[in-house]
Amino acid sequence: MADSVIPLEKLKAFWHSQVHDEEKWALNMKLLRAAGLFAGSILLMRNYGDLMAV
Repeated sequence: MADSVIPLEKLKAFWHSQVHDEEKWALNMKLLRAAGLFAGSILLMRNYGDLMAV
């Protein structure tokens, strides 16, 4: 079980590569916006969906 633990340095290197690379950051921001919009629409429909019914 101890062999499957990811070292902190690898996590830091992965974070650095995803955040500080302009092309990867642009893609990650698009994914974050899409996920946020999706989650927000689910919350909106769960809370106010009955008011939108025709």
